[in-house]
Amino acid sequence: MSLTELKEQVAGLSQKDRFQLSVYLAELERETEKDFRAEADRRMNAMDAGAKVTAEKFEERHQKAKAKGR
Repeated sequence: MSLTELKEQVAGLSQKDRFQLSVYLAELERETEKDFRAEADRRMNAMDAGAKVTAEKFEERHQKAKAKGR
């Protein structure tokens, strides 16, 4: 289903249903943010513990990932 189709469907919902949908979407966003924050915290803690790389090593990893299509 396309975004346009979703918008059309949402436009036809009652005010109560649109409110419930907005609550659901906000919950999804919080979950995504929570997962992102947890991963960022894990990475920062690893860096603080010494898991750091040089700029050259970072560039090398970046080029390898780019070559793999990431």
